[in-house]
Amino acid sequence: MSLEEFPAVTRIIVSYNSATVLPACLDALSGVPTIVVDNQSSDQSPAICRARDDVHLIEAPGNLGYGAGNNLGLANCETPYVLIINPDAVLDAENLEILLTAAATYPEAALIAPCIINADGSTERTDDRALHRRVGYGRKRIDPRPEGPMCSEFLSGAVLLARTDILRSLGGFDERFFLFYEDDDLSWRVIEAGYSNVLVPAACAIHTSGTSSTPSLRTAYRRDYHMGRSLKLYRLKHLGPSRTLGLAASEAPILLLKAILRSLSGGWVKASRDWGRLAGLLSAQ
Repeated sequence: MSLEEFPAVTRIIVSYNSATVLPACLDALSGVPTIVVDNQSSDQSPAICRARDDVHLIEAPGNLGYGAGNNLGLANCETPYVLIINPDAVLDAENLEILLTAAATYPEAALIAPCIINADGSTERTDDRALHRRVGYGRKRIDPRPEGPMCSEFLSGAVLLARTDILRSLGGFDERFFLFYEDDDLSWRVIEAGYSNVLVPAACAIHTSGTSSTPSLRTAYRRDYHMGRSLKLYRLKHLGPSRTLGLAASEAPILLLKAILRSLSGGWVKASRDWGRLAGLLSAQ
């Protein structure tokens, strides 16, 4: 499929040290107008973008985080649709066409998402109830799913086709979420605004599973710190202070015990994640 058939879409990719996966993502829709917001990568990510005529590179003044990076890309977008995609995901022209067809069929849908397939062939859970309505449920469960398009309270932000005007009217992503749960928050704000989120099982994207960098204790800690902090922020927004405090009070002792036991047993990476999650959960917002 040629570029001329996609005049209404701009792809937005937020990159941070993504050089090992970025080329595959870019090549899958070569020629489609693309904005890459680079969050001060220290690898070759910016150079990869500069070498391509179909990429508009925006070098952020610092590591803005995922939501703020996408908002910066959105501010520079002039097309009716934006395709928000992680640098380690691959969506090709055929599957983009399926998403655009669904967007035309469901004009009330603000966000349209494909299924996401992992490199090992397994399917990620990319739709669900809203996070604050997910009590007693987990994303790893296997529920019967219709074969055709379906509405969902949550869609994963890994690959999203969004209507630019609606996304802007909602203020884009909440930039207080540095990493994690910003898609949960956006999905629910779509519902609150009277629009819908639509999963299109006929469309598939491939998740190529991150970068090749070796996990470090610092990286593990920081990653889960942001996960804990963002979870707390989401709960404060959508459950209120009292419920948020109650959940933290029940979860913190379990995290603390796990962190201590893993530290004593030499499970340093997992222990770092537990310490990070605990610190994020107890952090001041």
